[in-house]
Amino acid sequence: MNNVRTLLLGALYFLVVTPIGLVARLVRDPMARRWDENAQSYWIPSSKGRKH
Repeated sequence: MNNVRTLLLGALYFLVVTPIGLVARLVRDPMARRWDENAQSYWIPSSKGRKH
């Protein structure tokens, strides 16, 4: 019974979850990795008073 459960969960993952993830990756960019055309710089200045 335990082996059947493992096979069913594996099949469910590869037949349902994986295609959903692949389609979501094709449709949108989850990390929003786009360049801002209007940005002058992506530099983030550090605070000078900080000590590590």
